[in-house]
Amino acid sequence: MTRKTDRRNCEVHDDLGLIGEIVKPHGIRGEVKAYLYSEQPENLKQYKKIVLQEPTGSGIETYNVVKCREQGKLAILQLEGVGTREAAQSLQGSKIWVNKADFPTLDSDEYYWHQLKGLKVITETGQELGRVTKLFNTTAHDIMVVSGAGHEFMIPMKGDIIREIDDQGGKIIISPPPGLLEINK
Repeated sequence: MTRKTDRRNCEVHDDLGLIGEIVKPHGIRGEVKAYLYSEQPENLKQYKKIVLQEPTGSGIETYNVVKCREQGKLAILQLEGVGTREAAQSLQGSKIWVNKADFPTLDSDEYYWHQLKGLKVITETGQELGRVTKLFNTTAHDIMVVSGAGHEFMIPMKGDIIREIDDQGGKIIISPPPGLLEINK
């Protein structure tokens, strides 16, 4: 259902999507290590420009990506204008945003997390549970957090539970297994 491209609770700011963060400098020539919420660092190779937001949230700067390579679950980036370890260190903790128009095209049954946030969640029997407030990942699968009517439900994003995602109608229809809703109350 969801594609591992836009992890965590991807915030969307205007036309930008949050995809990761700078974790630390790498080497002495200004490279930085980046953690991507998609857990697929190779995805960063497709972006020519990124927007970095300072950890305090105050400053925003656009950078051209000169070079990108994978290192395990991280990506190593060389950004134009960042040529020293000190300059790279100053970017540590910055959030990485990219233009949503540059996101990879998804199949018709795939969604980015930001597309699901705010949708109403209803069971097949018509019980309205609330709205999707956030999503997160476990090693087994993605979890959709649904809040409403004084309750918070954690619904696995699995094919046997998610019956329909109607983004035009603003709703997700689920078929929860016996006991799932009760353990969330």
